[in-house]
Amino acid sequence: METAPLARWVDFAVVAGGASAALTGLLFVAISINVDRVGRSISLRSRGGQTLVLFAVTLVVSIVLAVPDQGLTVFGVELLVLVVLAGSGLLVLDRRAKREARTPALARTLDLVSPNVATLVLIAAAAFVALSGHAWGVYLLVPSTVIAIVGGVANAWLFLTEVAD
Repeated sequence: METAPLARWVDFAVVAGGASAALTGLLFVAISINVDRVGRSISLRSRGGQTLVLFAVTLVVSIVLAVPDQGLTVFGVELLVLVVLAGSGLLVLDRRAKREARTPALARTLDLVSPNVATLVLIAAAAFVALSGHAWGVYLLVPSTVIAIVGGVANAWLFLTEVAD
């Protein structure tokens, strides 16, 4: 049966989704502590938005993965839609961040350590593998989740500690 491989990933989805939701809260705290500085910089707001999208993507992947009795084809389509939407949002935020004439050092650092592309490429690859009818593509969600969470935590840490530059 096509749904059996996905059913084995529910525990992973629960852990990844819970971590993403908690880290989203951490990001809000990190930004709110420095809301004046972040609020004055379109670049910092945009980089914060990108980190939020990164956590949201991981959360949505977890939700989609936990849907019961879902086939690989539907799962693959859901992942592709997520990649297109998230990629579009990240692209808009990136362009917006680069419009600022004088980019703060923190924003440049966040741009360098950004795991956005790697995360979305791995999710897209998982989608294409699922669409081809192979369940092994779900394993690509493990590194995408790790990259998104570690990158997002690094970004939140930078917002907490470096925003005063």
